[in-house]
Amino acid sequence: MGRMNMESSDNIYECIVVGAGPGGIVATKELLENGFDNVLCLEQSCGIGGVFAKGYDNLELTSSATFSMFSDFLNKPGEENHFWSKEEAVSYWKRYADRFDVTQKILFDTKVTKVSRKGEGQWVLETNFQAFLARRIVLATGNNSAESYPGWAEKLTDIDYSHSKKYKNASQYAGKRVLVVGGGESASDIALEISQVADQCWISLRESAGWVVPRKRGKYATDISTHRGVWDLPRHYGAYFTRRSIEIEKSKNDPLFDAVAMLNSRIPDPKGIWSTYGTKTIALAEAIAHYNCKVVGEVTEVEEGGKHLVCADGMRLDDIDAVVFSTGYKNITNFMPEEYRQCDPRHLYKHMIHKDMGELLCWIGVARPGFGSQFPIMEMQARYFALLCAGRLKLPDEAAMTESIKQDYEDNTAQFGKNAKRIRSLVDYFRYMDGLADIIGCKPPLKEYFRRHPLIWLTIMYGPTQATQYRLVGPGSKKREAHKIIKQLPVSKFNNVVKIGFRMRLAHALDSINGFAQQKLL
Repeated sequence: MGRMNMESSDNIYECIVVGAGPGGIVATKELLENGFDNVLCLEQSCGIGGVFAKGYDNLELTSSATFSMFSDFLNKPGEENHFWSKEEAVSYWKRYADRFDVTQKILFDTKVTKVSRKGEGQWVLETNFQAFLARRIVLATGNNSAESYPGWAEKLTDIDYSHSKKYKNASQYAGKRVLVVGGGESASDIALEISQVADQCWISLRESAGWVVPRKRGKYATDISTHRGVWDLPRHYGAYFTRRSIEIEKSKNDPLFDAVAMLNSRIPDPKGIWSTYGTKTIALAEAIAHYNCKVVGEVTEVEEGGKHLVCADGMRLDDIDAVVFSTGYKNITNFMPEEYRQCDPRHLYKHMIHKDMGELLCWIGVARPGFGSQFPIMEMQARYFALLCAGRLKLPDEAAMTESIKQDYEDNTAQFGKNAKRIRSLVDYFRYMDGLADIIGCKPPLKEYFRRHPLIWLTIMYGPTQATQYRLVGPGSKKREAHKIIKQLPVSKFNNVVKIGFRMRLAHALDSINGFAQQKLL
């Protein structure tokens, strides 16, 4: 879409979406499908892709193409177990935007500089070349705008340090002594790359690196096993799931998987895998097993401007040349009015709606799952928002929203503990998706499909719980198309995850009878 040759626009858009990454394009698409033609998407760069398009050179998504695809636009044949590079992901999103007439609604090279309210019914969005008016705003800018650093970073006056947001490749760290700080997927991938060229690389972990799993086991994408057969079970079974999974890794007698088991054993919460985020790469384990990367505790003392660091576990790191922080981001949108600038997802209704503004202000993409994929969550949020705008659904009243926000906070804190307080966007994928599906009315009717479509039921239960199964019923359903897509999705092999799930499911069924099955079976 070309630029408008005017200083301001008198047109009042029904909604303006800020950002043309995956969250922005799916939000625009859902608005169009719900009858809103007078919408606009503003993107500061010259193309679709958002923060993903700007990632480091070897960026690869941590959810498979099957899990990452949107519900009604099948990925390319043969990609069922493939993980997109950033170029492949952007290519998919471009095709998606073209297919659903989103591209023509995007104004590129348009940076929002300031947003304000005009009276009671309008937003004013000032940009680098003109102002726009809108009744509603969707913020789909991601949460990667403002880097977050630990307090001790400001003491690093005599060495180089940077954030993973600026990392491209490891060439500048060749022959140096480098500390990587953080335990997520970016930190793991960066630690491996640096370990291969550095004199010495360490990684500093507060407690754990999340739950570490490989992207693939053999030729199969590991997240194919992120299915209802296991993940629908109560979260207190996580202790058995965790213990048995670690035993299986150790039984392989492989230094690589010994390192995986060591990292996963660091998780302090008894719920283990269900108390933390997934780190869907074994890059850190490879760095430890094959490239002498050392795990150290949280940095507690900085000496000589960072040349010497002391860690909570007593380790002392000397002659440090550089530190790379992969310590996440602050949820700040600088162009918003002060009261909406710093967004805490845990204070939003369903991590998306400000209770004081209702459907007039929505965030897409600030709910990040421990396992699963963020892209189906973005789509579910976009569907809900579009239905609210179209009047097909209504928000609860303010008191009910406040109670829901409180309950979600308590549930997430009970499950994730310290991680919920530190990672404010962290949610349980299954609970979030099914919870929003209950509100929309699009939760898969499992009993009906077990009786009438057993093969589709098998894929819904033991294939990846991606977005298409939420198109079978309810508003926005596309039943015929969903059936066609689901029939092409992979089903998990009878692997260790399925076997563990069967045992937990048996214990769960028997627990309802005598209450002692968990103790006997698990």
